[in-house]
Amino acid sequence: MLWLALASHAFLSASPSICARVAPPSIAATAEAEPVRMRVTVPAGVAAGDPLHVSTPAGELLIVTVPAGLQTGDPFDILVPASPPPPPPLSAAQAGGSSSSSPGGDLPLVLSRAELERSQLPADAPDAGRFEELPLGPQLEPRGSIGERLGRGACVLRVPDVASSDEAAALLSAALSARSAQVERRGKPPSRGRARLPVSEPSLFGRDSVETCEEVLLRVLDLCDEAMPSLHETLFAPREGWRERQPRNAQGSQPEVPPPPDLAERCPSLRDLYMAAELEWSEGEPAINVYTSDGYFGAHKDHLALTVLIPLTAPSTDFEGGGTGFWAGNSAVGEDPRGPPDLVLAPAAGTALLFGGDVTHAGLPVAGGLRSVFVASFSTRTPASPPDRVHGLQMAPSVSPQFGGG
Repeated sequence: MLWLALASHAFLSASPSICARVAPPSIAATAEAEPVRMRVTVPAGVAAGDPLHVSTPAGELLIVTVPAGLQTGDPFDILVPASPPPPPPLSAAQAGGSSSSSPGGDLPLVLSRAELERSQLPADAPDAGRFEELPLGPQLEPRGSIGERLGRGACVLRVPDVASSDEAAALLSAALSARSAQVERRGKPPSRGRARLPVSEPSLFGRDSVETCEEVLLRVLDLCDEAMPSLHETLFAPREGWRERQPRNAQGSQPEVPPPPDLAERCPSLRDLYMAAELEWSEGEPAINVYTSDGYFGAHKDHLALTVLIPLTAPSTDFEGGGTGFWAGNSAVGEDPRGPPDLVLAPAAGTALLFGGDVTHAGLPVAGGLRSVFVASFSTRTPASPPDRVHGLQMAPSVSPQFGGG
C-alpha cells in the first residue's frame, strides 16, 4: 500500500458571500496578497438572495450574493484580495486554450469603495486565481457553495499545474509502454483509437508510475480540502441528505445505502477518505487513457461524486482536435445528447479538470497526433460498494474484457 506524506499547501480563499470569481485562465499562481474588508451597499432594484457584480480594489470582478434580510441601501462586508500577483508567462499551449465566459453581463455592478480592515480569508470560494470556475451554461449560477454548484453540474473547475511537466512526461512514457504491452497481449490494437490502462495493474505499470499518480492525486485532494472544503462536505461527508446529493447511477437512481455515520468524524477530509481506503472508484480507475488519431470516448456520465481528469499531453503540440466536451443540464441530459457540447476544454498538460458525476461529457475525436489523460472518478465508499471497486491504486483491478478498449 502506497501512502505518500505530502506537505500541505496553503491557499487563500474568499468570503462565503463571494459566489464566483471572474478570473483570466492564465492566472496559475497562489495568491499571496493580504485580504481587505470591502463594504458593499445594496443598490436599488436588488433584493436579498440576488447575485451582484462587485469590482474589487485590485480590479477583479466578483459575483456576490446579497445576504438574507437586506434591502436597498443596506451595507454588508466581503473579504477580497488587495492586489493579486501578476500572472506567469503563458506557454503557446496555454495561450491557445479555452477561456471562460463572463457570468451574467446583466447583473448590477457595484464599484469598489472603502475599506481597510485586514483579516484572514475564510475558506471555500475561488481564491485569487488558484483555480477557475467555468460555467456549464450561458452564465455561472451563483447559488450555493462550490460543492453544491459542482454537484448540480453548474460548472467545471480548472486547476493549473497540479502535475509538473516532468511528471506528465514520465506518466505519458509509461502509458505508451503499457499500451504496447496491452496490444501485444491482446494481439490487436484497441477499438475506437482509445486504450484505457489501469495504473494499479502491475503487468502495465511499475511502482514509480503508481507513486507518481498517487502523489499527483493527493495534491489535487489536498487543494480541494484546503481551498474548496465544500466539495467534501457536500459530495462526500455522510451527513443528512447525503443520498440526495449523489449522482444517479446508470439506471437513473441514487444510492440506497449511505456510508456509516461515524465516517464523517473518522475521515473529515478527502485525503482522509483516500488514506483510509474509504472511496469507491470507477471500474479500472485511476487509469491513463491514450487516444491516437481518430480516437475518442463517446458521451457518457461517470455516475460518481467527483471526476479528476489531468491531460498528460499538450494541445497543438502533441495532438490536434480532441479535448473534453461537456453538456449543460446535468441529470436532465442523457448519455446520448443532441447537438454539440456546450463547453470544450483542452487545457495544458498537468492541468486538472474537476466535475460532477451527473455531467454528460465526451473525449472528442483526435484529428492527429496522440492525446493522453489521467482520470479518476470516485465517491464515498458504502456497505453496498462492489468489493472490486474500493482498492484504488492499492491493488490490481478487476475489469471487464471490454474495459481497455479491446
